[in-house]
Order: sequence, then C-alpha cells, then structure tokens
Amino acid sequence: MQPTAENWNACINRTIQLDTKLTARPEGAGVLVREYGAEIENDGTGAIKLKRAAGAGEGLWVPYAETKATVGYPAGGQIWVGSGPFSGCEFSVGRADGRVYAAHIARQSGSTALADWDAYVKANDLKIWYQNKIPLPSESFYACSYVFATFANDGLRSLVRVDVKVSAMGGSDGTIFNVKAFK
Repeated sequence: MQPTAENWNACINRTIQLDTKLTARPEGAGVLVREYGAEIENDGTGAIKLKRAAGAGEGLWVPYAETKATVGYPAGGQIWVGSGPFSGCEFSVGRADGRVYAAHIARQSGSTALADWDAYVKANDLKIWYQNKIPLPSESFYACSYVFATFANDGLRSLVRVDVKVSAMGGSDGTIFNVKAFK
C-alpha cells in the first residue's frame, strides 16, 4: 500500500500494528543512524501491518529511539519514508548530498536529541524540506501518530499523519481514528 492520504483515509477504524523489528534502542552519543526497509501490508483480516521488509522494501522506516535523534536515508527504489510512534517528538525530512533523509527527533525532558540533531544538520549540510513537532493527537484518550512522506529528488510529494488510538501511553498498536494530510 502506498502511504497516501486517500489510502490511509480508507483505513480509518481499522487496526494498525507496528512490527517490533522496526524499533531501535538508544545507544551511543549523538545522532543514531538507523534505517529499515519497510512495507505497509493489509493482512487480510482488516489489520494494517507496518512490517520490516526482507530486503530494501518499497519504503524506509526510521524508528523512534528514546532520548535520541534517529536518521535514515532511503535506498534506490524506496519511494516513501515513515516513522513513529509520535506523541510530541519532531519529524524532519529533506535532502543531503543528493540523498533524501528522514529523522525522528525525541523530545523527552532531559534529552539532548534536538541539540544533537541541530549539530548533525550543520555538519552534514542538510536541506530541510519539512521539520515540525508532531503533537499528541488526543488529550481525551491514549493516542500516537505515524508520519509518512512520499518524495522525489526535487522535494516532497505528500506528507501524511495517521493518528491511532492505543491502549496505553507509549503504545504503538491500535485503531486508526484520523488522517491529516500536510501536503
């Protein structure tokens, strides 16, 4: 499935599940470079699965890592990037040395992720197409968001936020309740 607003809107009220193989542990100092080939799959039961691909996959997944800024660079043939879960972290997408990048920047209290990211942007001369905080999608119930971007060499084609009702704070699996297209 292509992660367009139209496709995600058709998934409202369906469950979404994040493959545990698309996660990362915070390690080392500075920005963490982690990137996984990924696919969005309809499992036939109505659930949508964000899965780690056996190879490069059609998309790139940039995982959340607690207290860290995580960045990834799509390989040839990957036509989208995704990241999450978000509940106040920042998402950034742009270009560096002719390559697209995407980043998930943690915003926990006491984290140096934003300062680490700012230094990485300068050191690697990144051109930012979009960077912003992805807010908590609801204050009435536990929720998180996933963000997906499709791109071409000259910039973003689409940017979509998928909001998910989860069973606990910090959760990643749940029911899609809203889709917002930024571009």
